Amino acid sequence: MKYGIVENHKFILIDDDLQRLKNTLPFMPKWKETDIAPYEDSEIEQGYDGAWYEKGHAPQRPLEEARTEKLAELEAAFDTASHKAHCTSSVGFEIDADETANRNVSSLIVAMEANGEDSVLFCAYDNTFHEVTLDQLRIMQIEIITHARAVYARKWALREAIEAAQSVVELESLSISFSEENE
Repeated sequence: MKYGIVENHKFILIDDDLQRLKNTLPFMPKWKETDIAPYEDSEIEQGYDGAWYEKGHAPQRPLEEARTEKLAELEAAFDTASHKAHCTSSVGFEIDADETANRNVSSLIVAMEANGEDSVLFCAYDNTFHEVTLDQLRIMQIEIITHARAVYARKWALREAIEAAQSVVELESLSISFSEENE
């Protein structure tokens, strides 16, 4: 239960303590005790502006503002997913799958080809070392690229959904996630 004074469906004063609200009135000469009314929690709502309103009268966040926030959320999530990317390789262990991993694997391939090496030590995602062949490195390179393409595809699909949203509610229902089940 809350108590409040409302003007144009917006609470001028609201509190769950009736006496505290009454004690405030001497500092607000426009209002008197008879202006205070009781409200059930189900009869009030908070607007995006932080103010309290009678249910059904809170202003909604502008769609473009919500869209801008959702796009920023997407960029932050994409940045995190890109920098912490990893995947399970078909060669039998988890590997990093970010830009640095792609560059490192590519460099190992070039070095092995140039030096005629049969195998090289490779540091996996969990920092364990594995002896890998040139063919295995080529497989990992394709897997890293495939993983990166999936992350980008998810980003583009989410961006398209954000841009197509017709309401704030629709935007808020979009879950920004780059987990492997989304890729």
